[in-house]
Amino acid sequence: MKKLFYILKEIFHLVRKYKIYFLAPLLVILAFLALAVFYIGPSAIIAFIYAGI
Repeated sequence: MKKLFYILKEIFHLVRKYKIYFLAPLLVILAFLALAVFYIGPSAIIAFIYAGI
C-alpha cells in the first residue's frame, strides 16, 4: 500500500510539473478502478463491463 501512495504522489508531481492537468481526472478514475478491482474482486467488475454499464 505504501508503494501505491508513492506512485500516485509521483504521478501527481509530474502532472503539476509539466502542467498536463487534463490527465489528472483520467488518472483519478483509473486509480479508483484499480482500487475497486483490488478490494471488490475482478469477477464483480467484469460483470459490469460485459453488461455495458
